[in-house]
This record gives sequence, structure tokens and C-alpha cells, in this order.
Amino acid sequence: MAPGALRPSLNRARERRCAVALARHFREAEGLSIAHIADRLGRSPATIKAYFYDPTGEKARAVKARYQGVCRGCGAYTQPRNGKGDAYAYCKACHPGAIERRWTRARVLAAMREWRARYGRLPSSYDWSRTHARRRGGEALVRLAEGEWPSGSVVTDVFGRWAAAREAAAGEHSAVVGDRSGGLALG
Repeated sequence: MAPGALRPSLNRARERRCAVALARHFREAEGLSIAHIADRLGRSPATIKAYFYDPTGEKARAVKARYQGVCRGCGAYTQPRNGKGDAYAYCKACHPGAIERRWTRARVLAAMREWRARYGRLPSSYDWSRTHARRRGGEALVRLAEGEWPSGSVVTDVFGRWAAAREAAAGEHSAVVGDRSGGLALG
């Protein structure tokens, strides 16, 4: 998981705690009504009521959890549908009839080999980025349009890191060169 991946939820939890403390202060120390507290905090009256009923948000999370299901294929959480206990049986990736991944490991490596054959080196993430090709213009746009290349996000989804994909493609090249030269890896 990325280092900053937990920050938004931690910030949200901290923000909720502060808002609950302020709402309690306004209610107990200043004797304000829920409508006035909502005006002061810039929230709806329903949110302020929820702060008093469920200050930590634990009750709301428990209700949400009752509507989720677990995928029969992989064990991941599934999306809720029409009510409690009626979640999907399979996640989007596992449900029967799910679309097969278009870019497999073998297809990504084949695309990298084709790029190397055409242009003399393995592609970088910039080479397969439409945004960067548009910024560079000219030859970069032509190269991107001349073949069928996966996006950078697809490569990292398949291999975990762009560097791992390049290592796999380079290792494959070394093995092929080694086989052709009598066992010496030159490549």
C-alpha cells in the first residue's frame, strides 16, 4: 500500500472528531439548537444529529458492513444491491462472464519486445503515455499511434512496477541472446 494511502481516512476521522467536539461545545456551553450548530459548522442538521447519535461513526460503519457481501471467488468485499443480505455473490473481476483481462503478462512483454525491435530500446513509461506524447509531439505521437501499446497503468497493474516489467523484458532478451550465442548472455 502506498505511504499516503491512509491519510485521507485519517484526516476524515480527525475532522469528524473536531466537528463532534465543536458540536458538543455549541450544544452544552452555548445552548445552541441543532439548526444553529449546523449553520456554524457548515453542515446539514442531519449530520449534526448523527454527530450526537454516533460520535465516532462506528454505528454507521456497522450498518454499511451489513449491506456488503463477500465474493465466492476471491473473498473480496462485494457491492451491496437492494438491501441487507442482498449483496452480489461475486466481485466484478470474478463474476461468471467477467471480461477476461486484455493485457496479460505475456502480451505486455510481447509489446515491449515489439517496441524494442522497432525503436532499439525498451519503452519507458513516458513512451506509452498519451499525455507525455502529446506534450512532446512529433515523433512521440507517431510512435504511440503506430502500434498497440498498453497504458502505463496497465503495465503496473500486471507487473506491480514499471521497472519489474522492464526487467522481465530485458531478462527475456538476455535469455534469447544467450541461447543464440552458445550459452553466453550478452544482452
